[in-house]
Amino acid sequence: MTAAAGVLTGADGAGAPSAGGTSAGGTSAEELLARALEVIDRQSARIGELTRQNAELRELVARQADQLAEANATIAVLQRMLFGRSSERAGPAADGDDAGAGDGEKPGSEKKRVKRGPRARSGRRGYPGLPRFEVFWDFEGGGYCCPQCGEPFTPLGTHLSGEQLDWQVIIRLVANCRRRYKRECRCPGPATVMAPGPPGAIGKGLFTNGFIAMLLTERYAAGRTVNSLVTGLARQGAEISPATLAGTCGQAGALLVPLADAIAERNRESWHLHADETTWRVLAPGDGAGPQKWWLWVFSAP
Repeated sequence: MTAAAGVLTGADGAGAPSAGGTSAGGTSAEELLARALEVIDRQSARIGELTRQNAELRELVARQADQLAEANATIAVLQRMLFGRSSERAGPAADGDDAGAGDGEKPGSEKKRVKRGPRARSGRRGYPGLPRFEVFWDFEGGGYCCPQCGEPFTPLGTHLSGEQLDWQVIIRLVANCRRRYKRECRCPGPATVMAPGPPGAIGKGLFTNGFIAMLLTERYAAGRTVNSLVTGLARQGAEISPATLAGTCGQAGALLVPLADAIAERNRESWHLHADETTWRVLAPGDGAGPQKWWLWVFSAP
């Protein structure tokens, strides 16, 4: 803001502002300054009000964001409880397969089209987690000679022609031989000692701990019956009765009771409800109609 102050001219010709000078419009400098200060005060008050409103809006947005996140989490939990993933209906996901690829794709879509049909090839999967065993193949007798003059060829290294999966099931008889030692000194104590034997989960059982672990895995994780296990073991040369396998499963099951109790306690304290259903074959429901299919529902909750 610029004001033209009045100027008094003295006898010496020097100009000095008058105490009551006015501008060209007749407004004094004090009035202009007062007006300017009043405008500044109003603007400062307006800025303060806008700052307060901005802080309130930011706080409101933060509260709404928290409420939205909580609502989304609740919706996700309810959806999982109501529309949980069904293992019976969900098919295996193919590697590199696009679920949305098909005839209904929009033109210009960037999704990779996967060829399907009898001539489609999905590529061979790698197995880096399996132990690798190299087998070298050579001509009969080793080496190769020229069929014309008989001059032997010079070795040129090896060529990796491909990799194959090999399936070997070995049932072996482990003979546990414990070392014995005899005392040579005259100190008091036993004259002979014997090294401890292998650790056994079931006393003096017939099977090693590894065999019992594989038995439980095949029986309950893979769902194989006792008769199927007996047939498979007999094919490998181990004739074992079904009663022996059933008794081993029962003894091993007693050892797993603490683990089963810990799993049940963990399920009860979980944040969602565990439920399962399975068929239950009932021989005589009461009317003597014979075997019928019932359903067994299991709920695990507090």
